[in-house]
Amino acid sequence: MGLAACGPTSRAWFSERLRLHYADWGNPGAPPLILLHGGRDHCRSWDWVAAALRERFHVIAPDLRGHGDSAWSSAGHYAMASYIHDLAQLVHAESLAPVSIVAHSLGGNIALRYAGIYPENVRRLVAIEGMGPGPRGASARDRKPVDQRMRE
Repeated sequence: MGLAACGPTSRAWFSERLRLHYADWGNPGAPPLILLHGGRDHCRSWDWVAAALRERFHVIAPDLRGHGDSAWSSAGHYAMASYIHDLAQLVHAESLAPVSIVAHSLGGNIALRYAGIYPENVRRLVAIEGMGPGPRGASARDRKPVDQRMRE
């Protein structure tokens, strides 16, 4: 049975005393590739990408803290520094550096910051909508009251 016939294996790592989950698509001898999802999403949203790339890469798709099967922070909030630390812990724990990363939205923001802090650990980076709206979009958005933005 080839890799294409099997789904991922659920695995875990720990960061800041939180048990965090990731889907491991196998092929550990291949170059590592991390797929980072966006906010209010989960690792399995990358299944179609992972299935297409698993023959060429060791694909790992983590659930960010507070998402999917990862633990929630008891502090009740999620700082960007914690997300970056979680990614650093995963890369270190699984000896993935240098790693390629494909990331979307919040995941892209995390990946870009991680690459800035640990450039030696990143081989390639693709950030899809990783830094939020551009200056014009942010400026227009910020002129509206918060309650109006929430209704929209």
